[in-house]
Amino acid sequence: MKKIVVSSALSALLVLPAMAFEVHNNDDTKVDIYGSIRGYVGYGESGKAGADAGYLIGIQNNSQFGVKFQKDKFKANVEWGAVEPGVDGTDQSTGWRQYWGSYTTSAGTILFGKTNTPTIDNGFTNDFINNDNGSSGFGGIATGSRKIQIQYNVAGLSLALVEDKTGAGRSSNAAKPNQESPRIAASYTINDDKGKPTFKVAATYKYYNSNTIQENVPAGTSAYHAWIGYKPTFGSSFLSLMAHYGKNGHLYGEQLTRISAGGYQHSTLDVAGLDAQRAGARAEFGTKLSDDMSLIVGAGYQATFGGKGQKAQAGSDSKDSFIQGYSAFIQLPYKVSSNFTFAPQVSFYQTIETNKNAVTTTTSENAKFSGKETGVIAAARIKWDF
Repeated sequence: MKKIVVSSALSALLVLPAMAFEVHNNDDTKVDIYGSIRGYVGYGESGKAGADAGYLIGIQNNSQFGVKFQKDKFKANVEWGAVEPGVDGTDQSTGWRQYWGSYTTSAGTILFGKTNTPTIDNGFTNDFINNDNGSSGFGGIATGSRKIQIQYNVAGLSLALVEDKTGAGRSSNAAKPNQESPRIAASYTINDDKGKPTFKVAATYKYYNSNTIQENVPAGTSAYHAWIGYKPTFGSSFLSLMAHYGKNGHLYGEQLTRISAGGYQHSTLDVAGLDAQRAGARAEFGTKLSDDMSLIVGAGYQATFGGKGQKAQAGSDSKDSFIQGYSAFIQLPYKVSSNFTFAPQVSFYQTIETNKNAVTTTTSENAKFSGKETGVIAAARIKWDF
């Protein structure tokens, strides 16, 4: 019973799918292959008068195919994923999602390579819009942030030094060494008997010690965020609660300010400016309706404030402007078979800037935002795991 509510509804947010094929198991060597094909079809509409609505169909770019290898205390994982043309501004169709190796000792596990950072949401939200990041910018944080890192794990505790931007670190030009200090990330997680998180607290900090690391980020800039999540279960039902706060979290992509214009993808805004602070909270409830179908409802809120260029104009008596994001959704995941899930969902998103005259924008994404944007989406996600 709990497996239907938790596993079928949340497995898309985990690093690996729920199923895998064992292709080799000899003595102390084991090889598994796995994959997840995730598509969506539906209809979306913007709240702007006269705005065009549109049909939605496509493949989520977190569809994936991977291989896991284990020999004694050594493990490795390589994972290939799909990227829809045009989604990220390029014509790339596939790319590497993960490639890492780890070694377990009596004092813990050391991992090196590209994988999710310890500070992502790995199972507390279920909104599958925007490639399972529908809650990001609307009360939630990123559900995926795969970066090169050195990670140490022991008894639920994860510590990592994260390379967010390689930049000149790969350059052969000796006059341009990589001056970036790594981001420090840490989390503590308690899982249930099925390996799903029921409690997590996480925090990360980044100091930009060189103005050559990232465009328009001066040396001396600090960025950080922290969050906490709790997801108790009650028989065949669960309650998921989370809250977060941070400053400049958009610089490494795990805290963002976003709008929805009714399309499958959210648009990320940079009108908040440098030193923007973000605070948000989210709540979800899920319960089993039958042996195969569940009901999940959720809502979230996020405020973005204090960024340069976001404050009231000089000489004005008005207060600092706020960008507020609201969302709500209802989902009915239906488990057709052990590896096939069909999940209809209706979502509402709204972003409001309370002092829009204080913000000047130049980018094409920000040009879409005139102080208020509402998106309503009715879609279904089709997910096949193997």
